[in-house]
Order: sequence, then C-alpha cells, then structure tokens
Amino acid sequence: MNSKPLLALLLFLLFSLTAFSQNKIITGGWVYDSSTKSFKKNTGVYLVNGLFGTGSENVMNWEVMSLTDADYILPGLIDLHAHYRVSYDNKAYDDTVAMPKIFLANGVTSTFPAGEIEPEKMWDLQRSIDSNQRPGPRILHSGPYFGTAAPDWNPDFTEQDIRKRVDEWARKGAYGFKAKGITKEHLEVLIDQAHKHDLTVTGHLNSGYRNSVNPQEAIEMGIDRVEHFLGGRLLADSIDAYQSLKQIDPADPRLEEIIQLYIENGVYFDATLATYGAIGQVKSLVFMDWAFEELYFTPFTDRIIKNIKPSDFNALCALIYPVKQGILKRYYDAGGLITVGTDRPFLLDNYLGGGIGGFFIHREMAAMVEVGIPAAEVIYFATQQNAEALGIGDKAGSISPGKWGDMIIVKGNPIEDINRTRTVHTVIKAGKVYSSMDLKNSAKGKLGPVE
Repeated sequence: MNSKPLLALLLFLLFSLTAFSQNKIITGGWVYDSSTKSFKKNTGVYLVNGLFGTGSENVMNWEVMSLTDADYILPGLIDLHAHYRVSYDNKAYDDTVAMPKIFLANGVTSTFPAGEIEPEKMWDLQRSIDSNQRPGPRILHSGPYFGTAAPDWNPDFTEQDIRKRVDEWARKGAYGFKAKGITKEHLEVLIDQAHKHDLTVTGHLNSGYRNSVNPQEAIEMGIDRVEHFLGGRLLADSIDAYQSLKQIDPADPRLEEIIQLYIENGVYFDATLATYGAIGQVKSLVFMDWAFEELYFTPFTDRIIKNIKPSDFNALCALIYPVKQGILKRYYDAGGLITVGTDRPFLLDNYLGGGIGGFFIHREMAAMVEVGIPAAEVIYFATQQNAEALGIGDKAGSISPGKWGDMIIVKGNPIEDINRTRTVHTVIKAGKVYSSMDLKNSAKGKLGPVE
C-alpha cells in the first residue's frame, strides 16, 4: 500500500487547520486582570473557537502569537453610546462602510448604538460582520429610538403600541433600548416591557421642561442607565437641561440627593464627558487630533467641515464641560456606577467638533483620568463594568475562560499613561486577529457624503 497520498492528505489537513485555526495561544507581554484592575505577566491567553479558553482543551494544533515586554493586553473595549449616524442636508443614515472599521481598528470590539436611525440596515451589518463578510465590532443592538428622535415615532402611540414595539425588537435580538424625546407615560411603559424581556433601558433625558423627563423621575420608574446629565432638582424644569446645567455648581450640597439616588438604585451614569469638551472646542491635550482624522473623510465631507463656523451650541458646551467634569469626579468619589460611551454622531448639519466615534473612546477615557479617576478604574469601566451595565457581564468584559474572545494589544502600560490605549496595533475579536493599521487604511476617504 502506497502511504504517500495518505501522508500528503494528512499534511494538507494539518496545514489547512492551522491556517484557519481559531485556536490560539498568546504568549509574552502583560495582561489586564479585571479582578485586581492591574497588569500581570502573561503566562498564556488561550482562544478556542472564538472564546477564551483555559489551555486544558483537547486541541492538537495551537497557533502561537508571541508578544514582547512592551505589549499590554486588554479586554476588547465596549462603547455603550456608539453612534453610526451621519447626517447632512437634513438627511440621516447609519454608516456601515467606514464606521465599523474605525471602531474595530481602535479596539472597540462591541458597540451599543444607543438608538439606530436605520435599524434594519444595522441588523444587516451585524449579520455580514458575524459571517465574516466584512470587518467590524459586535453590534449589540439598541433597535430604534423610543421617542421623537426616531424618524417613525408617533407621539400618539398607545401603551399597547409601545409594548408591541418592545416585543418586536426584543424578538429580533436587541440588547437593550434607548429613549430620547420621550414622555413620562411612554417611558414608564418602555421600562416595564423591556424588563419583562430582561433587557435594559437607558435614556437621553432632560430637566422636566415641556413635559420632558428628569432623570430623577426615570430612576423612580426603574431605568437602568442615564446618559449625559445626572438630573435631580438642581435641573430647573423651567428651562432646558443644557441651559440649566451651565449654572450648576458641582460643589453644591444639594447634588448629593441625586447622587445617592443613583447609588441606592444601582443606576449607571454615562457622562459622555469628552464629547462636550469637543463640541465646546476646549483646549486640552485630551482633544488633540492624534489620529489625523481628516484622512477618513470623503473629499466632499472634508470641504464641508473646513467651512463650518462656530455656533452658539459650541459656546454653550464650553461652559457645560467644566461643570460636567466636577460632577463626574464627585459622583465617582461617592461610589457611583460609571460607564463609558462616546456619543459621536457625525452631524454635518449641527457639527459636534472633531472626533470620530472609534477614535473618541480613547479621548473619553483620557478625559476621565484628567478629572482624577485612576486609569486602572477607567479601563475597568470601558470593559467589565460596561458589560455588566448592559447585562452581558457573563459573556464579555474580561479575559476569562468561556467569555467572548475579544482583546486588544497596545504598546506600553496604559495604567501609567492612559494615552497608551491609543497605540492599539492588534485587535482580536471572536478569536480572529486584525491589524489595526490595515483596518484604518481601508476606511480612509470613506466617511461622510460624496459630492
């Protein structure tokens, strides 16, 4: 019997399995330990079929990736306010061409869109990413907005209409919901119905002005997370939250009431701090354009941005930013639960300053460190705590056996300098390895409308 054909077949199968193997060992470097919020010498990170393993699995052909002492491994970043939205000339759409690559290139392996303009289109994006037809992060769907921010919203929706809308998107696989421009009556029904599906609700709320909802009222209804403003009685309901916020003194003793309400109810606060600094064009190294972001715009978009003039909203956010800084630090010192989100819709009709979502998560983390929150804590917020806030702490957020095999590799210790998270060079999502530089290059010149 001639054994050569059999040997050739075995060798072919062996090399084929190795080439397409999802079974990897990452050796060398340092790895972030979520339980201690510190880096430890990496003795081996195992990836088995897209999940983190233990190394005890019955695997014949491990693919080995060796790192240097300058390499630091973090869990994949999770953005809990990750807009894909682009708007121009009073038209809005979710970008599925450049944004997914930019998010993933920057180590954002999971995104909660926090309200989708084109939810069906976003579902198609998720399916094409999951089937490896195109690169991108996990889309942890929020479905359509609940409130006037949704293009199809009807202010006359009945209770049954709201419950049906929740049921429909929960059945499709939404991870949670976002309210914006919602009434008290509608929000109460949304929260109740979402919780029946074990799904969370967050909200861009207001001061109570013109029948809007103050976060304090939403917490009493059972909301899980709040975006942008802590709320409370210091937000006067006679004016909009933005106008009210600029007048608040972060040291005001009356702020303690709302802080303790969050803590007592286990409600998470996503300050989206840095976006207000960017809109306000605040002078800080946090907002330095380290990524040469104009390279990612279409030529037409680049020309639009270069001709935009400062607005009254830019000036207002410049006043709001130091207030938000002081409030967030006080909230952290009190033991409040914090999440990390970027809130960077690409609005060319109402320009929000420089900063594309994927790059911006690094600015958000740096802005938190700038107010005095330790970098090790901020990394924890952007990974494990974000996962817990969305109800997926058992699936994501740390490099632990059985969790999604999502991680990033950066140069240098980001606990010593949080800006080192910006040096992402390798991203691993579901066990698949991506070059950050290759992803960035493939997105250049593609963000925004074309002429």
